[in-house]
Amino acid sequence: MNDISGLYMSQSGSMEFSKLLDQVQAYLSENYKELMVEGGAKNPQQTKAYIRQYLSEQRLSVDGMPREQTVNRLYREMAEYSFLTPYLNFEIRNVEGIEICAWDNVWISYSNGTEKQSEEHFFSPEHARNVIIRLLHQSGISLDNTKPLAIGHLGKNIRITVDGGGGTLDDDVGVSVSIRFVNPNHLSCEDLIRNGTLTPEMMGFLVAAYQYGASMVIAGKTNSGKTTLMSDIMARAVPDDKKLITIEYEDREFDLIKRDGRGRPLNKVLHLCTRESEKPELAITAQRLVEFSMTMNPAYFCLSEIKGGEAFATMGASESGHPTITTTHASSAEDIPNRLVPLASLASNFSEKTLYFLMARAFPILVFARKNEDGKRRIAQICESVYEGGRIRVVPLWLWRTEYNEKAGGKTVVHGRFEKVHNISETLRQKLRENDIPENVLRSFLTEEGKEGISA
Repeated sequence: MNDISGLYMSQSGSMEFSKLLDQVQAYLSENYKELMVEGGAKNPQQTKAYIRQYLSEQRLSVDGMPREQTVNRLYREMAEYSFLTPYLNFEIRNVEGIEICAWDNVWISYSNGTEKQSEEHFFSPEHARNVIIRLLHQSGISLDNTKPLAIGHLGKNIRITVDGGGGTLDDDVGVSVSIRFVNPNHLSCEDLIRNGTLTPEMMGFLVAAYQYGASMVIAGKTNSGKTTLMSDIMARAVPDDKKLITIEYEDREFDLIKRDGRGRPLNKVLHLCTRESEKPELAITAQRLVEFSMTMNPAYFCLSEIKGGEAFATMGASESGHPTITTTHASSAEDIPNRLVPLASLASNFSEKTLYFLMARAFPILVFARKNEDGKRRIAQICESVYEGGRIRVVPLWLWRTEYNEKAGGKTVVHGRFEKVHNISETLRQKLRENDIPENVLRSFLTEEGKEGISA
């Protein structure tokens, strides 16, 4: 061994895991630099063999931790992503999000609405920063003091937002990270109904409305279930022989292609993503993709989220006869027009009055999703937008009514019901009929106004 090995040999015996990690990492970096830089994560068996050999030669261990467990954990810390690895590999199920407030302050949110502080965390601010930089690197995202903020995806269904410091955080914090797993349990429409997100009648209406030509916007805060609901509506509403085009930002979360036992596609689905570039002329924006998609003969269209001037092009897609579904961030169904019209004005010279008129025509169905105090997601509003007297009137069709809350086992339990409030307008009925909705399906949604709600 070289000169540095003498230091290692003099420090043999049992020690704290964090100290052992520093020692083993220093040894491998010194003696197997190429492996650690280029192949540590790609050649786990070779890396673990070197770790195992070093521990044996130096008689190093951690109290209460068997040798092979020590080897695996050392590898996880050096070549993978520390305690985050089993979450990112979906070895730990039913997790919806991870909030890292600081290197030693980590919270896990679960599918049942609970949120708990993790017993595991990083060893230091520097350790946290190194792991997150490594995690982002595998997705081609850079993070350093000159660019401390990063937003991206880790694969198809994991979103990540990172503040790496660079003067924006206290030094003893390390990093601040938000990781979101999009529909980690692959919830179906049946699951949403069973979980009390909405009723069968409400889901049936949204699916039929989209299938037979009524475009819609689903609004809500982050983590309110918008994307999951939108994906399930498309999966049920779009016939296999009709072309569906979806547009997402940079990374893909939708996976709506059906395949047979041999892996051959069974339906006509095209998933597109935007592409950022430091050179504006090379960037593929959402607005550009919306306009491009309209030349590709879609029968149905989806933009994952309206964020800017693409709102105007998306209205145009719906107005040109393509049933369109999208999401946005808004505080209620009533607030959706006031959110989208200013965005549409960024790419249009039309007057505000004209844009509100187009908004009502383009998106007759407005949906608001909410996460209640008990952690459960519910569709709080399904509404129809009606243009009258120079303004949009938002008419509620279904509402969630919270009746009372109680504490049970230290947790909040929300009691309430879904209530059918109004029928859809004659104008919307006619639109659906023009797109060949079966009369019995249409009649199933035309119930008496003021009908008693369904308890949930």
